[in-house]
Amino acid sequence: MKTVFGLLILCLVHNAYGFSTDRFKRIVGGSTSEHPYPYQVSLRYLNSTLHFCGGAIISKNYIITAAHCLKFQPSDVFVTVGSNDLLTPSAIYQATSFIIHPSYDEYTNDIGLIYVMQDIEFNENVRPIALASADYTYNDYPLLVTGWGQLETEGPYPNYLQEIRVKVYSQIMCNYYYENIIANTQICTLTVQGEGMCVGDSGSPLIDNDVLIGIVSFGMPPCGSGFPDVYTRVFYYRPWIYFYARI
Repeated sequence: MKTVFGLLILCLVHNAYGFSTDRFKRIVGGSTSEHPYPYQVSLRYLNSTLHFCGGAIISKNYIITAAHCLKFQPSDVFVTVGSNDLLTPSAIYQATSFIIHPSYDEYTNDIGLIYVMQDIEFNENVRPIALASADYTYNDYPLLVTGWGQLETEGPYPNYLQEIRVKVYSQIMCNYYYENIIANTQICTLTVQGEGMCVGDSGSPLIDNDVLIGIVSFGMPPCGSGFPDVYTRVFYYRPWIYFYARI
């Protein structure tokens, strides 16, 4: 049955200090990551332990994330790197400025860059991720998502990074659920009921063999509802990313 769309979209951001749970997600039904993901970052508010979004390192000075995560003043946002444990990051960097895609609206072009003036120090636990270099459809192809989002709707946040295998869902079927708002610049995944993205997962990477395919954008509540999750398709934004990040 086609869903009633309207205001039901779940934006996957942690609800604290005035930002809406409607847009920020965590992984439901996943497992604790045993594998290191050295490009994975946590975005924190005011250098606290409050995680509100994910992101990925793409260069020594740039983090890629969802545009809807960048609602604060840059000076209020800190990027933690180098650990799957939220409580023990190897380094913390203060954001200097944000670059939000000029065509970003509530549901499309949900991509942004965080510039940190201090060079991110690379090592075996901290390094950039490669960007998708080809426009594959990936239909029915399994990809991986990692994040620190809630484990269930209004549930606890994990201290340790979670991961889940998801299968790419066809654009036609995804538009059936989302009433034809899904563009070619987006990619959808579908899991069984009880699995998927949740609050705190926004901005986190959708990957294939350590290549960045997508960025967590939005889904349909409640978390793990069985509806498709939607991501920004990174390949389409490579020229924009390269122009600003110069990678």
